Amino acid sequence: MKALILLLVSSAMLFCHNINAQTGIVNYGEVQSMMMGGPVGPDYKSMLVFDKDNSLYVTRKDSLEGGHIREQNSYFNSSENGYYITVVTNPEGFQYYYNPKEKVLNSRDLGFRYVKDTTIDISWDITDETKKIGTYEVQKATAHFRGRDYTAWFTSEIPLPYGPWKLVGLPGLILEAYDTDKEIYWYFKNIEYPTEKSYLLKPINNPNSSWISFEELKERQIKAFLDARMGGRMIAENMGVSGSESNVLKTDSYIEVYEIKE
Repeated sequence: MKALILLLVSSAMLFCHNINAQTGIVNYGEVQSMMMGGPVGPDYKSMLVFDKDNSLYVTRKDSLEGGHIREQNSYFNSSENGYYITVVTNPEGFQYYYNPKEKVLNSRDLGFRYVKDTTIDISWDITDETKKIGTYEVQKATAHFRGRDYTAWFTSEIPLPYGPWKLVGLPGLILEAYDTDKEIYWYFKNIEYPTEKSYLLKPINNPNSSWISFEELKERQIKAFLDARMGGRMIAENMGVSGSESNVLKTDSYIEVYEIKE
């Protein structure tokens, strides 16, 4: 009996070790439709590679799309309002590398800036609601993060705190996520778990001597937003068009929304 118990314990420990040692890949679709009221914008292919220690999320990368893309497409929302958006990829893509133990997320972010973010602490509210995505049972969680309200569906069958972009910190892998109007929407395509492609999981190669902080990125994005708005305002004034009277602006054309008081 003692030998049987030891065998069972040893087998369980070996199983846990194998799970912890495995690398996985989730393939998502990523739809970004900022300010369009629904998931009608460009649909990029994206990938999350993970193991027990780190994860790497990549999107807008040439190789994921099967080649370089640069084209202007038109999109229409439910109100039949039209939008022209430039769909573009690049050789490296946008990358987000997360280390949960150190609570550090390094990224190759907007403007191809290399950012070290130590401020991600999402207060998730986990509900009892469940559904199926693929073969996995997933559970619903909600949170307010960086100016948007998000819903995430995670599976406890893969108890690792990863997800697309910067959505991390749940007790299971996120397979689907979106903001209130699905203007930002990640949907599940397929998963390889385990995968033999562990070579894909590697830190971001920063060609600079240092990383900028998230606060520095935020300041630069706000400046770019205000500069663009001023240019648009000058054009509107020359055309005799009046602008908004509000003295509070929101950078809701970005995935991360900041309030700016003029």
